[in-house]
Amino acid sequence: MKNILYSTIMVALAIAQGFSQTITPHPVPEEFASDYYVVTINGQAVPVFHAGLNVYFASFDFRGLASVTVSPKVDSDKYAGQTSNKEATQVGAKGYWRGGVTVRPLSKNIKPNLAGATINFSLTDAGQYSIERAGTSNFKDDVLLLFANRPDVNVIKLTDKNVIHLKAGIHNQHIDLQSGQTLFLDAGAVLFGSINIWDAKNVSILGRGTVVYYGPQSEDHDDGWKNQKNWHPLTTHNVQGLTVRGVTFVGRSRTWSLQTHTTFDAVFDNIKVIAVNPQNINGDGIDWYGGGRTRVMNSFIRSMDDCFALFTPESSKDMWATTKNTEGEVSNITIENCVLWTTLANVFRIGFNGQALTTRAITMKNTDVIHISKSEWYAPWSLFCMVSPNSKGQAKHSNYWFEKIRFEEPAAIFGLQNPEAQFSGLTLKDITMIGEPIPSLIKNRSGNIIFDNVILNGKRVSSEADIPLRAGSSHIEQPTWQPAAQAR
Repeated sequence: MKNILYSTIMVALAIAQGFSQTITPHPVPEEFASDYYVVTINGQAVPVFHAGLNVYFASFDFRGLASVTVSPKVDSDKYAGQTSNKEATQVGAKGYWRGGVTVRPLSKNIKPNLAGATINFSLTDAGQYSIERAGTSNFKDDVLLLFANRPDVNVIKLTDKNVIHLKAGIHNQHIDLQSGQTLFLDAGAVLFGSINIWDAKNVSILGRGTVVYYGPQSEDHDDGWKNQKNWHPLTTHNVQGLTVRGVTFVGRSRTWSLQTHTTFDAVFDNIKVIAVNPQNINGDGIDWYGGGRTRVMNSFIRSMDDCFALFTPESSKDMWATTKNTEGEVSNITIENCVLWTTLANVFRIGFNGQALTTRAITMKNTDVIHISKSEWYAPWSLFCMVSPNSKGQAKHSNYWFEKIRFEEPAAIFGLQNPEAQFSGLTLKDITMIGEPIPSLIKNRSGNIIFDNVILNGKRVSSEADIPLRAGSSHIEQPTWQPAAQAR
C-alpha cells in the first residue's frame, strides 16, 4: 500500500512539474533579428536580437527548468566580413569558443557542456546571463546575452485611456509621457526612438519590449550629458513616482542611456541596459542629476562608460563648469541583485568639475561585476570614482553601504582624485575580487571606512597595503579592518 501511495505521489509530482514548466520566447522583428547564434530552450527556438557591434541577446519567459543550447553560425558566408561597427570573428584551431565557454555571472555556478560548436546548460533561476568565448573582454568581442524572465504577474488594462500600448513590431517615434500614464511594450515591440518624461508624477514603463535609440550625437566629442528630450533612450526631468519594469534599452549613439533629472521615488526592476556605440565612450548606464529615493534591482547594465553616475542638477547645463560651479544632492539610492559590465570607466562616478555635490545613503548589495575596463583618466577606473579635472568641487559623500559585491576581474576600489571632496562612513562588507587588484588612488580626505571581510585575489584586506594604494595617496582616516566573524 505504501509503495502504491508513493508511486501515485511521484506520478502526480511529475505531471505537476510538466504543467508548470513553460517557455515563452520573445519575438524579434526581422529588421533586428539575427541567426548569428541559434538558440533553443527546451527544444523550442528562441529568436536572437542584434543589439549592435558584436552584441546579441535572446529573451524569454519561463517556469521550471530551462534547458539551453547555443550554436554559432560564424562560418556562414553572411558573417564573413567586417565593418566599422562589427569586428570579424576569428576562428582558430580550438574552434569558435576558443576551447572553452563561460556563462556569467560566475556566482550562478553554471557549468556549460561544449560538444563541437554547440554548448548546452540548464537554468532554474531567472536573471541575466552572459555567454562568452574564452578570453572575452574587449568591447567588440562577440557576446550572447540571455535574459531569462519569470512570467509577468502584474496585470494592467491595456485599453485604459492612460495606457499607451505598443504591440509587436517596429514603432518609429519619440514618446512623451504625462502624469498617470503607462507605456506598455509587448514582447517583440521595438520603439525605435526615445522616451521623455517631463514635469510628471506616477508614470510607468512596462512590458517585455525594447527601446532602440540611435540619435544625432557627435562621434567626436561628448554631448551625451545634455538633459534634453529625444537625447537618450530614456530621459526624465522633475518627476515624482516612476516605475520601469521588464524593458530592454539599447543605445547605439554616443550618449547616456537612462538619464534622470530631479527624479524621486523611482523603481527600475528587471531592466536591461546595453550601450553599443562604436566609439565605446559616454554610454553611461543610469545617471542621476539630483534626485533620489530610487531602487534599481534585478537588472543588467552593459555600459560604455560609468554604470552609475551622480551629479548636481545644475551641472546638466554645463557639465564642465565653464561658467560656474554647482551644488546639489543625490540621496537614498539602492542597487541590488544586479549584473554589471562596464567596457570603459567606473562602476560609480560621483561628482565632476566644480560640483559641490552631497551624496548620502547609497547602497549596493548582492551584485556581480562581470567585466570592468582596465585603464585610467585622472584616476584608475574603479568601484568609486571621484574625479574633477579642474580639482574643484567641495563635495561631501557619506553613509555608503556596499555588501556582497563580486568582481570577476581585477579593478581598483578607489579612484578619488578630487582633493576638495570628502568621503566618510563607507562600509565594504563581503567584497570579493578575482585577480590582483589595481592599485587605488586617494587624493582627498576619506575616513571612517569599514573593511569587513573584503577579499581581493584570495587575501583578506587588513591594511592599506592590501588594497593597495598608489604611491602618493592620502591615508584613510580611522579605517576598521574586520574579519567575517566580527560582522555586525
